[in-house]
Amino acid sequence: MAHIKRGILILMLSAFVALAAVGADAAMLEKIAQPCRAKNILAGRLVKDRATGRDMFVLSNSNEESGIELIFIDIERNTAKVYHAPAGSGSWAISEVPGDRMVVGTYYDGVFMVFDLKKMEFIKTIPFPGESYIWNLAMGSDGRIYGGTYEGGKLGALDLNTYTVEDCGAPAPPNLYLRYVSPTPDGRIYCMFTTEKPAYMLYDPTAKKWEDAPKQLQGVAAGTVWNGYFVTGTHAFKGRELAEVDPLPFPTPPEDKGKWSIDTTLTTPDTLFIRQKTIIYCYKAGDKDLTLITDMALRQGALYAATSKGNVLGVRGQDYFIIKPGDKNLQLKPIPAEASPRPILFLRVDPEGKIWGGPYFGQTLFWTDPTTGKTVNTSTVCDEGGEVYDVAFSGGKVYAVAYAGGDIIEYDPKQSWDQWHVKNPRVIAKVGGEYIRPEAGVKLGPDGKLYSAWLAKYGVYGGAVSITDIKTGATELIKNPLGEQGLSGVDTDGKFIYVSSTLAGNGLPIKKGDSPKFGVIDPTTKKVIFERIFDGKASVSIPVYDRATKRVVVVANGTVSLFDTAQQKFVEGLPDIPNMSSRKIASAGDGVITYGNEKSLVRLDLATGISTVMLEAPSNITNVAIGPDGTIYLTCGVDLYRVK
Repeated sequence: MAHIKRGILILMLSAFVALAAVGADAAMLEKIAQPCRAKNILAGRLVKDRATGRDMFVLSNSNEESGIELIFIDIERNTAKVYHAPAGSGSWAISEVPGDRMVVGTYYDGVFMVFDLKKMEFIKTIPFPGESYIWNLAMGSDGRIYGGTYEGGKLGALDLNTYTVEDCGAPAPPNLYLRYVSPTPDGRIYCMFTTEKPAYMLYDPTAKKWEDAPKQLQGVAAGTVWNGYFVTGTHAFKGRELAEVDPLPFPTPPEDKGKWSIDTTLTTPDTLFIRQKTIIYCYKAGDKDLTLITDMALRQGALYAATSKGNVLGVRGQDYFIIKPGDKNLQLKPIPAEASPRPILFLRVDPEGKIWGGPYFGQTLFWTDPTTGKTVNTSTVCDEGGEVYDVAFSGGKVYAVAYAGGDIIEYDPKQSWDQWHVKNPRVIAKVGGEYIRPEAGVKLGPDGKLYSAWLAKYGVYGGAVSITDIKTGATELIKNPLGEQGLSGVDTDGKFIYVSSTLAGNGLPIKKGDSPKFGVIDPTTKKVIFERIFDGKASVSIPVYDRATKRVVVVANGTVSLFDTAQQKFVEGLPDIPNMSSRKIASAGDGVITYGNEKSLVRLDLATGISTVMLEAPSNITNVAIGPDGTIYLTCGVDLYRVK
């Protein structure tokens, strides 16, 4: 009898394989668009156009697919030109250097690039072997430009004559980050290492030696040079010993207006810039008093440069701005350049059939109407930097969860956009502070509440489930339900909450001596009533709870398992199931899911565990989603496809 059953199973599997082959031949992929066009500006500098003498605001726009774009904005004419870099996905580090050149430090490949400001082209690409990030740049007394790295926590020196890089070492293990390098008046490099055991050190380019920073600088992240002083925070230091100067060599803002600090990004060797809440001052040696530039809220607008006329330049999301002395309102201007398409972080389809997604970083959304082909990329959805990880839909509105401020955001696409006045979109809840990265995305529960799960803040292992009332914004947190591990998956059937964890942490290596878990939480008691440990894995995720089969798909490092919620146990004896590699899957709650296994689009029957390959995509499938009419959509990098 057993062998007859096995024979029947083999025939069934053969039939499914045949159907899979037919499906692969018959199914077609239709490319709809490359919809994700958000900019992700991480650095900016002011340079003179060598041909016209006009001020040019140079921005580094990150792009994970096509590489860095340098956007040169002519601020007088509000026009721009884009230059594509030969390396790097993004850059925090831009610095003008002698010889009509700029140096750009990159991530994820750890490269120094040289841009010729006369020829207006990149002329050299110099890798720092073994490093992924070059965070920022500082000029040393030897005429070399220095950059700090991740993931070796090293200091690198680029020789501007030979275009060679010297590895100056990693003197502060186990730190993986040399996050900030700063110039000192005598040309040494002040270095701040983080995150495991923060350290503060000085590197002497002449002697090529390291030493601990003096006691008065311990705890200082970064500084810069002004009028022969090393300035940072509310302090100034002088001489080889970097002795603190008292009284300060500049006037200070009124005490009754609150705390103030030196803006080390804007400050130049001859002009000091001070921030006091929303107030910006500047000062030059010899001036009688501080000069007030403006008093206005920038709402996370980043200041990058100042002109000789005292105008301040900055970027807020997809816009740039120029603040002139006396301005009382921030005038945002869309950056006048079209960005190249970017990879899509997540994909969802709303009840009306519009396709929603967002980029890696950029804090924006896009939507595409597959019927008309219309695509819209929004501006910034909240004041915090980072990115939207996922959206859910309810009552015609879009609900987004975003890193890095732990924001839960409501957006009504039928109403006019007014994020600046906190009307639409608006933040309805915030779990930031302790928890910042919504790795698990967001699900709308049967109770109409939003369920999401988060990783803890930088330097801390841990996670929490958040349950948010859409109407009031009231949010309940269940902290560390699976121990001090970040949460990477969450879903609910209305009775229990299903969660999974990861050993990853923000700014931390994979946690050692522990294993990720899957757990079932009773929301009434907040207790875990079922738990399974996945030894030898780094992360477990839950893409979906399926209401038809009452099963939860659990994925551990790509391996798919099914948890039966009715019996509170994992299903055994299933056929081999292809691994899951896509971030998102398509599910209508009808007992079937569709997901990506590298280039293969896989259909999995959750009742039987039998899978079929529907088609092969041109490249690895990153997201899969399903519309209300059953149409399946998928993404491969920057491309959005419809399965026909």
